[in-house]
Amino acid sequence: MAITLSFEGFSGSPEELKRALRNGRISVRQLPLLQLIDQALEQVEGLDLPERGSLLPILAELLERKLRALLKLDAEDPETDEEEGESLVGLLVELDEAVKFLLERAEARSLVIRVPPAELPRDRRLGKLSIATLHRYARRYVRQQTLLPAKERFGVAEAWQWLMAKLRRTRWLWFSRLGLSSWTDKTVTFAALLEGVRNHHIKLQQEEPFADLLIEMVPNGEQLSDEQRSA
Repeated sequence: MAITLSFEGFSGSPEELKRALRNGRISVRQLPLLQLIDQALEQVEGLDLPERGSLLPILAELLERKLRALLKLDAEDPETDEEEGESLVGLLVELDEAVKFLLERAEARSLVIRVPPAELPRDRRLGKLSIATLHRYARRYVRQQTLLPAKERFGVAEAWQWLMAKLRRTRWLWFSRLGLSSWTDKTVTFAALLEGVRNHHIKLQQEEPFADLLIEMVPNGEQLSDEQRSA
């Protein structure tokens, strides 16, 4: 265990905190985000890591999150706070694993003669920067990716309800004209269509491979006639 986190009701590694959140022993809203970030940064600073520079992307993201919390850039939304807490724990787990890897590699190379790096003088031209300025600089180095899967907001059940609302008005429609922009929405909607076919609520027709799908509503298990479909 390279990093230890502790607050009221918990003490352990980031991985243990992640498991505690998953099994419900700890609520995401209980997490003191600023306190956890400060603990992680202080412990990394106190470690003797010859290759600490490799942690820069993760540390920059932690710093950006701390500055964002200090500036209170996000509105106080319980759902946003919950997502932020889960994402932060995932980032701390990633940092803990990276630190453990560097420690193990440093131990394996302990027999190699190491040359200490030269101390670079601090540029005296740099004055004290505001939190807002630091936050703007830190954002440049934040990785543009999510650490944990985003919460599903458009699932199969929601897609099916949306489809049925359309079919009740038109009785049939084309898949390409549903207005789905992302592959995620298309995949979820197609899964909802397969579920509708399995339950005999709709029927799908395709003239040839890769052609557009015709979606028909089949009330009481009866197929629509060609005249109804062309109306």
